[in-house]
Amino acid sequence: MAPPLPEGQKRVFLEAARLLRQGLSPTAHDLTRALGLRPQTVRQHLEALARKGLVVLYPQGHGRPTHVELTPEGRLLAGLAIPVVGRVPAGPLEEVEGLIPLPARPNLFALVVEGDSMAEYLLDGDVVVVERGVRPRRGEIAAVLHEGKTTLKYIYPEGDMVVLKPHNPAYPTLRLPASEVEVQGVFRFLLRGREALEAMRLLLRWSYEH
Repeated sequence: MAPPLPEGQKRVFLEAARLLRQGLSPTAHDLTRALGLRPQTVRQHLEALARKGLVVLYPQGHGRPTHVELTPEGRLLAGLAIPVVGRVPAGPLEEVEGLIPLPARPNLFALVVEGDSMAEYLLDGDVVVVERGVRPRRGEIAAVLHEGKTTLKYIYPEGDMVVLKPHNPAYPTLRLPASEVEVQGVFRFLLRGREALEAMRLLLRWSYEH
């Protein structure tokens, strides 16, 4: 998590994020006018934010305003993107592999589905968005970690046991001690078809740039 920003930098950053959320491409002039600050003050704050890796500045030449864009890290901090943290089934979810440019709460993350244990409900190549830090209700789909492997399953808590059920009947239903299963997050919605292809395109671009 990024350290707290000084108040001046925070104001400039949040205003840039607000304009981006409205579909605008903010400039230093826009920020100066919106915040009622001196141009030099805004420029100093923007340069500090750029050094912290939260914004990229695009000077447009003499007499033209500098355009401001948020970096991937800045978009995450501003809640303008959902992090993709892995594929399922896979190992523990740790590293951010890419971003999906959708408005997001801080506790949302995305996973790319591989395999067919949840077919025909969740298909290979779907991108699912999951919410961490919430308790799954009986019968909800959850991302669960068991024996070092994360997977998506219907979850049915039963006292000190938990039942993990696939959608595809070709796969077995598991009944396990609850202490051996860690809920990583609860399924909220999915991207499929053109939306999933666009998300995968962004993932490939992220991988290339990093």
